[in-house]
Amino acid sequence: MIIDQSLGRNTPAQSAQVRRPTKRTQLIGVIAKTEEAPFVEEFFELFKTPWEYFDPEKSYDVVISTGNAPHDFDGRLLAVFCSTPTRWDSENGVVFNQRLRNCFAEVGNEKLPIYGEVATFHHAGSRIANVVGDPESAGAEISLGGTKVIRLGYDLFAEVAFLLSQGQPPQNALFPTLDLHISILRRFIIEAGIPLIEIPPAPAGARFISCLTHDIDFLYLRQHKFDRTMWGFLYRATVGTMVDFVEGRIPLRKLVTNWSAALKLPLVHAGLCRDFWLPFDRYLEIENGKPSTFFLIPFRNRAGKSPDGLNARRRATKYDVDDIHEWINVLRSRGCEIAVHGIDAWNDPAKAKEELGRIVSLTGETEAGLRTHWLYCSSQSPRILEKAGFSYDSTCGFNEAVGYRAGTSQVFKPVQVTDLLELPLHIQDTALFFPGRMHLSEPEAWELCLRVLGNCHRHGGVITLLWHDRSLAPERLWGAFYAALLGELESAATWFGTAKETVGWFRKRRSVRFKEVRQTEGRFEVLLDKVPGKASPDLALRLSYASGAGEASQVEAPLDGRDRLTLEMPAGIKPEQSFMAGNPDRN
Repeated sequence: MIIDQSLGRNTPAQSAQVRRPTKRTQLIGVIAKTEEAPFVEEFFELFKTPWEYFDPEKSYDVVISTGNAPHDFDGRLLAVFCSTPTRWDSENGVVFNQRLRNCFAEVGNEKLPIYGEVATFHHAGSRIANVVGDPESAGAEISLGGTKVIRLGYDLFAEVAFLLSQGQPPQNALFPTLDLHISILRRFIIEAGIPLIEIPPAPAGARFISCLTHDIDFLYLRQHKFDRTMWGFLYRATVGTMVDFVEGRIPLRKLVTNWSAALKLPLVHAGLCRDFWLPFDRYLEIENGKPSTFFLIPFRNRAGKSPDGLNARRRATKYDVDDIHEWINVLRSRGCEIAVHGIDAWNDPAKAKEELGRIVSLTGETEAGLRTHWLYCSSQSPRILEKAGFSYDSTCGFNEAVGYRAGTSQVFKPVQVTDLLELPLHIQDTALFFPGRMHLSEPEAWELCLRVLGNCHRHGGVITLLWHDRSLAPERLWGAFYAALLGELESAATWFGTAKETVGWFRKRRSVRFKEVRQTEGRFEVLLDKVPGKASPDLALRLSYASGAGEASQVEAPLDGRDRLTLEMPAGIKPEQSFMAGNPDRN
C-alpha cells in the first residue's frame, strides 16, 4: 500500500506524477497530509503490518492516499480516502455532489460513525459505501485495467486523529470505530488478492486479553457516619431496592439482603458486625487465581480539583493506603497489581509525582500505572503523567456508557507522549447498573457485555473491566454478575493479565519491526527486528489471504523469540502478488 504524506521537499503527489520506478515493493505505502503523520504512525502500530511512506522511486502493489493519488499507478490496489475532489477524480469521471458531517457510513457490511466530512459522488464503478439515510454513494470500487481502485468519501487518518485525540461521544460508545477502520482496510487488501502479513493484537493461541481492574474509592462502611455516603447507602438499600424490586430489576433475595444490611448498620459502626464493604477477600475468592489490578487512592481527605477548577469535595476518600498495608502484601503475593487511583495527577505535575511516590513506596516497585478518580483527564494529561514517571494510564473510558471512547480495544500511545501507553477502559459496573447512568437490568447488561466480548473475539485487543470496591456488597450486590462474566471470559480463548502485564505485552508488540518479507509461490519468509526473547504469552505472526471461495483465511505461528519465520499457504492457493520486499516500518 502507499500512504502519501507530504514530508519531503516535494509532496508525494507531485513526485508521483513524474516518478520513474526503479524497484518493486509490496510495502503498504502511505500518502497523507503532513499534520496527519503522528496518527498515520500510530494507526500502523495498531494495524501491525509492513508499511512505509510513499517513495516515488518505487512501484507498489497497494497505495493508500488521503490526498492526490499517483495518476499512473500500476499496482493491484489503490485506495483513496478523501472528502474533497482530487486530480484523480477529475481524470476518472468522479463527480461530487455534497459533503455531510457527523453521520454514519455503511462500508460493505460494516456500519460506523464518521466524525469528519463525508462526500457523496457519482462514479462509473460499483457502490461499496453510502451514508446512512442518504441515497447517494459515498464509496465506489472502480476497475482500471489490472488495478482495483477503492474511492471512499472520508479521510481515514483524520478519523483516526479524532478518535485518538478527542474520542467518541457516549452515544456512539458501542462502535469499535478505529478497529472497524482497520478491519475494512484489511478486507480491501485481501479481496484484491494480496496476502497480508501482520502481528495480530492478541497473544499467540489467544483471541484477546482480559484485564480485571478495581477502583478502591471506599474501604470501610464504619468510616462513614451521618455523611452523604452513609445516607446514600441507606436510601439505596431500602427505598431504591424496593423500587428496583417492584420494577422487576432485582429478585426478592436481593431485596431481603439489602434490607438486612440496612438493619445491621448500627452493629457495623459498633464493631459487632463484619464491615461488608472491605472487598479484597471476596475479589480473591471470585477471581480464583486470575490476576487483577487494584487502583488505590494515595491520600486520605484529598478531593482535588475538578475540570471546572473547583474543589470537588465528594471525591475525597476517608481511607489511607497505610490502613491496608497488610492487604497490599497479600494481593501482591497472589499475583495482583497495585496501581494509583489519582486525584490531581491528571492536571498537576507536582501532585502527580507525589501520588506516584506514595504508592511505589508501599509496593517497592520502581513504577506504577494510573487511573484517575472519576476519570478526570485533559489534553495535557498524557504529558503530565509521562513526565511524572507513570508507565501507563487507564482513564480512557466512559462513566455513563459501555464501549470504546477511543474507538479501539487496543492499548495505544497518545500522540503527545514518547513512552506512556493508554489502556482503554471498556466495561464499568456503575455505568451498567447505577441510577442516573444506564441503570440496566442484569439481562440487559449481559447482552451489552456480550456485544463487547464479541468485538474482542473478532478484532483482538483487550477487554478491560472495572468493578468497584462496594460492588460486591449490599446495596449493589453485583458480585454474581461479575462472577458470571468471568466465567464467560474463562470459557473464551483469552489470556488474563494485570493492567501492567497487558500494557507490557502491547509494548513488546510495538517494539517489533519488519525488515523484509521474501515470497516464493505460497511461501513467505519474514525477517523481523527487535523481537523480544521467549516470553509468555507470546506474540504471533499471521498471514491472511483470499481462499478459493474468495473468503479470508489465515495461517498463524508464534514468534517464540525468532527474528525469521516462514509461513505457507495451503497447496493449491497461489498468491497473485507477493506482499513485501524492501525496508518497511520506517516509522
